[in-house]
Amino acid sequence: MRIYLEGLVDQCHSRYHLRLLFPDNPFILHFDCGSDVYGIIISSKRCALLDDLSGDAHFVIEGVEETLVSLLSGEERLSQLIEGGSLAIRGGYRPLLFVESVLWLTRSREKEPIEV
Repeated sequence: MRIYLEGLVDQCHSRYHLRLLFPDNPFILHFDCGSDVYGIIISSKRCALLDDLSGDAHFVIEGVEETLVSLLSGEERLSQLIEGGSLAIRGGYRPLLFVESVLWLTRSREKEPIEV
């Protein structure tokens, strides 16, 4: 799970045009896998993994690790997983739109071979 979050942070850094989307004040996002909780901070100044999760999060995504991995790898969209009942969220509608946008725009894009 941590590897996928590190990939997300790397994508946030490498896609500089996304910084226009990022807020000036830090946005805290938590991923709750039941036994483990992971967090990242997103702002126009930095994007990083959180080691200290003592503060409140602006948005929390809860689910089993396999489902969160499919979300972070770009296989599934957040809204689809919520509608299907695979994930639960805590947070408002605007943070949901922001998180879904960031997750979708930072997904790794592997080119599929074209068959003729």
